[in-house]
Amino acid sequence: MAMLKKLPEEVLNLWYKWEIRGMVLLSLLLQIILIIFGSRRKHIVRSWIRILVWSAYLSADMVATAALNNLSRTQGDSGDGSMKPNNLIQAFWAPFLLLHLGGPDTITAYAIEDNELWLRHVYSLALQFGVVFYIFSRFWGSDILTFIAIPMFIVGIIKYAERTWVLRSSCSKNLKEAVLSKFRPFYPLRALSATLRQAFEGNYLRRARTFFNISMFMMQDLVPGIPALMNSQLIISANSAEDAFKVVEVELGLIYDWLYTKAPLIYSPVGIVLRFVTVLLSFTAFVTFEVMIDRHAYSTIDITIAYLLLFGTVFLEIYALLCLVFSDRTMIWLIDEGGNALTRQICRAIYSLTGKLTTSKR
Repeated sequence: MAMLKKLPEEVLNLWYKWEIRGMVLLSLLLQIILIIFGSRRKHIVRSWIRILVWSAYLSADMVATAALNNLSRTQGDSGDGSMKPNNLIQAFWAPFLLLHLGGPDTITAYAIEDNELWLRHVYSLALQFGVVFYIFSRFWGSDILTFIAIPMFIVGIIKYAERTWVLRSSCSKNLKEAVLSKFRPFYPLRALSATLRQAFEGNYLRRARTFFNISMFMMQDLVPGIPALMNSQLIISANSAEDAFKVVEVELGLIYDWLYTKAPLIYSPVGIVLRFVTVLLSFTAFVTFEVMIDRHAYSTIDITIAYLLLFGTVFLEIYALLCLVFSDRTMIWLIDEGGNALTRQICRAIYSLTGKLTTSKR
């Protein structure tokens, strides 16, 4: 602060005017980078994308937290209980920052060690929830913005709770327990025959799912039984070299998603419901803001930033939903649980079309 006071008055005024605004816009930019490039490092080995994702991952939480702290300070400066229009619209940004702290679906951890820090995120969730609630309570009932902020406040809580739960699920202790509870290394002969038949009848997606289960078991320093090893050898030997690499591509992608993204949650029934809830609430807030807000009552710059936050949230939610729908895991589920032959044919057609539209490796 002492260094800031030595700057010219024009520079100081510009700094104080854009300090919070700049942080909020930077937080939104970092979220866009993470959701678009967060999972690209699965198949892009160039240094620039690793540096970009690493920098965005480390900076996202710090920027959002600093913006929330500055917002709470500015909302507490007016001691008469009244709020200026600029402070009111800026307080409306707080739930979006909580949402940013929840992070996108495409990346929850940059390194596997990040999953071990889930307790830190539990504490941070409680702390940042208190900060946002304080800011939220300061302008409660002051304007229609209060009611528009409620859906985003709920979305922010869901997103942050999702991230904390996924980090906890992917830590070494809980991951090992989950693998032990779901995987049975000693198949009965009938079950082994059924698994082999499904793998041979299906495409390389179903075969990759079989290898994924075995690999997750072995990654926990556990040794699968002889039937599982026989299963692996028979399936891989039945593939051509090209198909074998496709199987491994999908398998590694499934492992990556399970360790570094929100896949453990969003591919569960609860996760699917939560994703539709967040999309619906985000879209509701955007439409309500567009229809009911008085644009002339607030600064043009602040209104523009609010629109960017709302539009960015809706875009990110829809993008995440599309990634969920067209993912390998969804296609595997549809093939296994789709029911009739028509559904399976539609799944294969959709998957073939998406494969032709992109040339990137998995």
